[in-house]
Amino acid sequence: PLPGAPHPRVRAGVGEYVAEAGFRWFFADAQMAREDGETRTPYRAYDVIPGADGPRPVSVLVRDPRSSAQVWSRHGGYPGDQWYLEFHKIRYPGGLRLWRVSAPGADLGDKQPYVPQNAVGQVREHARHYAEVLANIAREQYPWGTNLIATPFDTELYGHWWFEGTQFLADLFRALLHHGSVRPVTASQHLAERPERPGLRLAQGSWGADGDFSMWLNQRTAWTWLRLWPLEDAFWDLAPHALAEPSAHVALAQAARELLLAQSSDWQFIISTGEATDYAEHRFHSHSADLTRLLDALRDGLATRSFDNATRIATELRTRDDIFPDVLPSIATALGMRPGLS
Repeated sequence: PLPGAPHPRVRAGVGEYVAEAGFRWFFADAQMAREDGETRTPYRAYDVIPGADGPRPVSVLVRDPRSSAQVWSRHGGYPGDQWYLEFHKIRYPGGLRLWRVSAPGADLGDKQPYVPQNAVGQVREHARHYAEVLANIAREQYPWGTNLIATPFDTELYGHWWFEGTQFLADLFRALLHHGSVRPVTASQHLAERPERPGLRLAQGSWGADGDFSMWLNQRTAWTWLRLWPLEDAFWDLAPHALAEPSAHVALAQAARELLLAQSSDWQFIISTGEATDYAEHRFHSHSADLTRLLDALRDGLATRSFDNATRIATELRTRDDIFPDVLPSIATALGMRPGLS
């Protein structure tokens, strides 16, 4: 625990929130598939322990590090091939991308012209190679009775960061027709076909660097959490009282918006990377300060039974932070109360 942190609290795991929201499955990174220090295979689906209340627990599909790195790795992944379109060099004016990745680590000034036909040939070869990679993994894992290779990616990779990515997917599905040991399916289809799954108590982890929380909680960001945690406690202490007062709803809703914006993990991530640190610190300070103003005004309103000042502040802030329009019912649901809205 951080020095000066409030009393330790046990927070629900993300899997519990996912299940409560009605989802039946999600993806997790491979390092989270550990239980009692033992690594579990990523090549099968699991039911998360403990499961949510209801007829079925939430399931997890574990990302395969081998096949994922083949696409995602910044060093050896396909998108970094010399023939593919360079994302970062853009002609001004007009915004056209006319250059290819070229040599690894090449300066933008050394980028060579893009040759579309060469990129088309390379993406076809990479799709063929990836189908072979998947088939080899399937053959290797077959004796252990495993039956799944989960390779999730951010959808913005295909066609955005990697211009040829959509063509890669098309060519990959064609290439898989020649590999009977590998069949592409959706996650829902796989789970429906195999309803009996072993249980897994997920280890702590993240999608961030080193698979832990160090990108968000470190010496450079500790101060943000020491400010944020008391604000969270203060908000939830006031929320049930404000929710019971219809004239306080405007201010309560805006306080929730400012809290959610202050809680954005982007601020700690940007601070940790050292890029645009001033911007991240400004945004965090701004939302935290505005939340403090609203909470103070709500306390005064509950004491005086007048929420005019709190409403004025909230209305002013909403011209800038007009987000999460249905946040008030969500607060009521979290508290097990009814907001009394028409």
